[in-house]
Amino acid sequence: MLTIGAIALSSWRNGGPTAPVAAGWDALTAPRSTPKREWSRGAIPHLYQIDPVWATEPYAGGTIGENGCGPTCLAMVYVALTGRTDRGPVEMARLSEDAGFTVDGMTSWELMTVGAAQLGMVGEEMPADAGRVSEALAAGVPIIASVRPGDFTTTGHFIVLAGIDESGRLVVRDPNSRNRSEKTWDIERVLLQCSNLWSFRLA
Repeated sequence: MLTIGAIALSSWRNGGPTAPVAAGWDALTAPRSTPKREWSRGAIPHLYQIDPVWATEPYAGGTIGENGCGPTCLAMVYVALTGRTDRGPVEMARLSEDAGFTVDGMTSWELMTVGAAQLGMVGEEMPADAGRVSEALAAGVPIIASVRPGDFTTTGHFIVLAGIDESGRLVVRDPNSRNRSEKTWDIERVLLQCSNLWSFRLA
């Protein structure tokens, strides 16, 4: 999913238009998300935009499977903070479209701030500082990152920074990859690929 700056469409942080990040996903091998019955407060579920349950639902001129990393990440954070099951990727995608946070297959960064506020959350930008990110995650604060081409995408993408393990490595929830979600990461390596970061809390 491509991401654009929240102020102006001409102020893209990832270098301009490119192909959808999840083009060519295979419904037979796509990962399955954490079942809704297991969603609970304090736990960030694994939600995948390419899950066949909703991958073909429309979003931003394409589908959630193609373009829905932003809404899928916000759904993970919403579940973890509220414990509610009323806002999964489909509902978040509808909110994003209805509020005007999509343009030509892209999700505006405003979804992470203005959109979050509509859900009773506060999304605040934070610097890509390893100390501050580690401290926030250790305190149970979920973070969404907009990442540039690198380990997670060849275009632009949203991922959730979900925690720090016992060895100080970063745990992520990548809505487009089970493999990348199951491994841990060097925090500096990931932060070097970030265009922006948002921490979230209840309002």
